[in-house]
Amino acid sequence: MQYIVIIGAFQALVALWLLQFRERKSPSNYLFICLLSAIAVHLTIKFVIFNFIPDESIRQQMNTFIGASYGPLIYLYTLSKIKKDFSVAKKWYTFIPLFILMIGYLTVSCVFFVLNRVDQKLLDLYNDISLYILFTINFYYPLKSLLIINKIQYKFLEKIEYDIITRISYCILFMELGVVASKTLLYLYPEENHLINISIRTIAYFLLLVICLLIVRKSFKTEITHFQGINAQNDFKVAVNQNFNEEKISLNTVDYEMKFSELWQKMDQSVKQKQLFRDCDLNLDQLALKTEINKYQISEMLNGYRQKPFYRYINEYRIEYFINMVEKAIEKNENINFLSFAYEAGFKSKSSFNRYFKEIMGKTPSEYYKSLINEIKQQSLEISA
Repeated sequence: MQYIVIIGAFQALVALWLLQFRERKSPSNYLFICLLSAIAVHLTIKFVIFNFIPDESIRQQMNTFIGASYGPLIYLYTLSKIKKDFSVAKKWYTFIPLFILMIGYLTVSCVFFVLNRVDQKLLDLYNDISLYILFTINFYYPLKSLLIINKIQYKFLEKIEYDIITRISYCILFMELGVVASKTLLYLYPEENHLINISIRTIAYFLLLVICLLIVRKSFKTEITHFQGINAQNDFKVAVNQNFNEEKISLNTVDYEMKFSELWQKMDQSVKQKQLFRDCDLNLDQLALKTEINKYQISEMLNGYRQKPFYRYINEYRIEYFINMVEKAIEKNENINFLSFAYEAGFKSKSSFNRYFKEIMGKTPSEYYKSLINEIKQQSLEISA
């Protein structure tokens, strides 16, 4: 068991290094840094206790408070991945059990130090209370995380994130099931108290080691994916300058058609019917939330399937809406204010409206308006003639 403890502590420190210095910083990565720090401290404390604390009851029975952070941290990590602008501070109360157990652990330790002996009744009381708290929060929060991600699946979550949340949650749940198993075995075989405690704790420490390995694996996979993305972008830039044959382009088009035809119709219909483009602050994340489609799929559809950037796609609808308003105003002989119509269509500023209008229509708004008036006059002359 001591070997598992020290290997796990070392593994946690390695994973900490990977997250701290090699991955891009984000609130969710800091949550994993906290989780790994907690595991490293937990296992380091246990290693020190096993080697330097002579009292067997403390070595084998006294629960460590740090375990109360595992469930809340994976829960907060889950929320950080599915909620935009998620703030950990809003969920501060999830760490109340951790602070309660920390106070209890330090208080009991100080009492034993002052008495220079272990008070078994006080130790049993602390273990009973801490065991109940640890079991409750480390069963509730991982289970809640699993329910959340299984409900949304891959709508707002990458597969790599889905996998890491699922596996860590199961590891924590298995640790708590070990508590149930130990209580059952102790009831059936009380004479094997020492062996049962050692076995269950060894399994728990092994699962902590597995959690560290999972985070290390996720860190490497994320880094590989990031480099593949960079390489893919570079390959794409090179490919643009090359001459592709028509057969290859046709095959790619067929592949995208099979992959995205129905999904594109769902998104495009939602954008048109709900007039999502009229939201001046609309971005890729918000479009994903409003259409319930993964933002990476939307990005691939736009860039690969429709060959247009996100804002080009949205601004085409805004300009179409603007033109419809202008035509209706001309029919009704109403005053036309380009800027107010542009804001109503979803543009945020005059400069962006003029730029995109010129880019998409090939004319400035005033030039387009003049050509439209001339066209209407020409049609009127033809009708009167």
